[in-house]
Amino acid sequence: MSSESVSISTLIQKNAQQNTQYNWVGVLEFLHEQHKQVQYKDCEWALEKSQMQQKINELEGVVKAQERVITDLGKRCKMLEVALRQERLKYQQNGQVPDYLNQLLKENIENQSQIQNYQTIPKRKAKPYRPLLQKIIQEVGLQSIFSPPSSPKIEHSNRPSVMLTPNQNVTSIVQNSGRQSPTNMNSTSGFPTHSRSKSQNINEEQPQIVSKDPVQLQNTLRHHLDGVRDAYFFNNMTILATVSEDCQLKLWDYQNYQQQQNQIEPYLTLRDHTGPLFAIAGIEQRQKGIQNAIFSAGAEGAIKMWYFPLPDECDQLGQTEEFQQCRMTWQAHQDAIWQLKVNSQQNLLLSSAADSLIKLWPIQDSQSEPKQLYQFGQKNQYGHFVDSPTAIAWLQHNPNLFASGFMNSAILSIFDTENGRNVQNIKYLQENNASAQINQLTQFQQSCLISSHDDGKLRIFDLQQSKLISQIICGNEPITSAITNLSNTNIYIATGNVIKVWDTRRQQFIQELQGHQSKYDENIHNLVHHGSYNLFASLGADGQIKLFSSK
Repeated sequence: MSSESVSISTLIQKNAQQNTQYNWVGVLEFLHEQHKQVQYKDCEWALEKSQMQQKINELEGVVKAQERVITDLGKRCKMLEVALRQERLKYQQNGQVPDYLNQLLKENIENQSQIQNYQTIPKRKAKPYRPLLQKIIQEVGLQSIFSPPSSPKIEHSNRPSVMLTPNQNVTSIVQNSGRQSPTNMNSTSGFPTHSRSKSQNINEEQPQIVSKDPVQLQNTLRHHLDGVRDAYFFNNMTILATVSEDCQLKLWDYQNYQQQQNQIEPYLTLRDHTGPLFAIAGIEQRQKGIQNAIFSAGAEGAIKMWYFPLPDECDQLGQTEEFQQCRMTWQAHQDAIWQLKVNSQQNLLLSSAADSLIKLWPIQDSQSEPKQLYQFGQKNQYGHFVDSPTAIAWLQHNPNLFASGFMNSAILSIFDTENGRNVQNIKYLQENNASAQINQLTQFQQSCLISSHDDGKLRIFDLQQSKLISQIICGNEPITSAITNLSNTNIYIATGNVIKVWDTRRQQFIQELQGHQSKYDENIHNLVHHGSYNLFASLGADGQIKLFSSK
């Protein structure tokens, strides 16, 4: 009986346990726990999927960036190949043979006995290989060895020479052939020769000129590797200084610019900057010991002052390390500097930057950092500087004043450098419009100012009457730059990919010139005119500089 009672009690306990495990409450709790685990796993899977998708997007971005870098490097390699070919041709034209060519010729002479043992190729089989051989010889720079000597060109003694004088057209056909070129002037271009002595008087008699078009392309400079942003013509010599986004400052001697077959090369390249360059200015007068100085600035926010040699003082193919040291460097702004303007009468320098400031600096011949005189800008109601300046220009009728335009503003502001105050504001629109901001300011006549705008309009202001007196509609594309000739009869307007010529007397467009190749939706960056001759340059995003002659 005792064993039977024990077995019955154990069965009762097991049934009780089974009843407690499989009741409705336990089943619901079990299903609830299983549902929670499934939801947790779904959340983990969704999180992991989002993380993997983010990694995929990052990798795709890296791949696209690498593809763009590879494309850019390919373009730069092609440009370097072109530069290498030009260097090889330069050695050949100057009668110098590089060391690697000498070594190549030496090895060919030593192996001449082996070469004679080779079978010669029949002419009918060698003919298809002649273009390839000629291309290789041209790249090496030995094409003159295999080409017959060219017959010398005969120049007629009665052919007149084209002389360039102030207020005179550059592109011309000289009718009177019996006149002689003036002293200290080049017979082809008419520019003064590079000399530090005082220039001699120019002959009063001028040749008669007949021009078909008011503006003609004379030459193209092609040695920059990226977009050219700014340039400066020296009035007392035939030197052009340019700055580019390739971090280089180049000096050009354009004395023979009228010969289009003559490719002009820079005689000096300065590479002390580490970022893209956007602005350049120069000073020529001998004041306080300063002469022929250049100021350059860009994305670094620093301004560098350079003294540079003349073309006859610098060996273009020799060592130029002694000219690579700048005279002075100072950190002027905390952001990129977009414009530099020099007042040679008072030895002052203006710099406008993306930090919403325009600063005034004294020009001095010392290696110490100059002290800031004043800072200008557009202030809000709390006295803080807002809106970056987009253009600055000194005023001719009063050398103590300068004008400026600002981003997202429809106001032309006039500032006084004697007291550092804003003395005048000219509003040309009722409401501020970002598409109507000023891109460049140019002096017109004595008391007028021309402004180029993003809305495709050219506006002319009378500073004495303090009002807008005229505007020219040039199209829908922004106007990046506008300049005038010496007589103020023509205005040259850079809009889109063309340069339009506006006649101020007939009040109409009379010519349209092809500009530069586009790059990242940019075409013509700037137009720069010569201060004494009817010559101007267009600076393009394709790294080219085009020289035009004008009336």
